[in-house]
Amino acid sequence: ITQNTKMASKRDMVAVEVTWDDQRNICTFSRTHRRYSEVQSIIGRLKSDIEKITDATDEIIIADDVKYVFGETFVAVDMDLATELLESKKTSLETELADRTQELEDLQKTVDKLKVQLYAKFGSQIYLENE
Repeated sequence: ITQNTKMASKRDMVAVEVTWDDQRNICTFSRTHRRYSEVQSIIGRLKSDIEKITDATDEIIIADDVKYVFGETFVAVDMDLATELLESKKTSLETELADRTQELEDLQKTVDKLKVQLYAKFGSQIYLENE
């Protein structure tokens, strides 16, 4: 059995003082990273919903009878109104997707900036990666 061990550098053995600013940066990183994960999940859901609406719009063309869901009720509507309602919902979701995508990019920049700061100070004594 072989072990893959890494010798600790002298820097890794020295205790690094954690200042209030460091603690604030660590907490900010944690909150930002958590939000990043949430936004990724939201984006996945939005993409799925947009795809479902696109499929529904395509299906309306071949349907004889169209029922649209309002809350918990199915309401019979004509094909033009159903298409209009679906396109309106799709536009709304695409706008939200664009907003969440921009938020994700901003969060990624913040996470990257904080990683650089924290790794510069703490080196391998801090772990900030996903897993």
